[in-house]
Amino acid sequence: MLSDDSVSRVPGVTTRRKSNPEERRRHLCDAAIALLAEDGARGLSHLKVDRRAGVPDGTTSFYYRTRSALLHGIAKQLVRYDIEAFTAAFEEDPGDGVGLAALAEQMMRIREEPSLSRTRARLELTMLSKRDAHLAAGFQEVFENYRSLAERLVVGIAPVRGAVNQELVAEQASVLLTYLSGLVFGFANGSTEPASREHVQRQIRAVILGVAAEHR
Repeated sequence: MLSDDSVSRVPGVTTRRKSNPEERRRHLCDAAIALLAEDGARGLSHLKVDRRAGVPDGTTSFYYRTRSALLHGIAKQLVRYDIEAFTAAFEEDPGDGVGLAALAEQMMRIREEPSLSRTRARLELTMLSKRDAHLAAGFQEVFENYRSLAERLVVGIAPVRGAVNQELVAEQASVLLTYLSGLVFGFANGSTEPASREHVQRQIRAVILGVAAEHR
């Protein structure tokens, strides 16, 4: 049985240093995310995570006793990454256009590592969540956070200030999230369609304003 203790040797002295369990879990989950992205859910195992993470055999089993526990650990890590990435687009008031540009930048980063592997792993887990209510609940919580932030963006770039039409905002946010989901899926699957941050930014704005025009 492995423990959280690691041996640290200094010339003439042998001591034991207590490792950080949370840090070790993050390291293992990052390795598992890379495996999911490359080989899909069927290519994931505790031993393969050990080998990918460069840790002794049995380490992943020590921290995640079952495959289900490992999958939930990966999902939790992906949720944290998702929230960090999406909320970064709203660190400043989206009304000045900063939020829109930052969101477009986040979308473009999906084509680069580590975002690309995280996105592919997320898509794999999304399929598995159809048969796992607890896994699905975690992703649903993230989706609700996305919707809330999308509504902030919609309100922030409205051409006319005044009373907020909640029905319209909800529809705009829904269509925007659908557009972003399609963009994410395409980028994650190697779409070669030319795109730049400015291109994505214009499309996001067009989606939001287009729904408003149809609503009128």
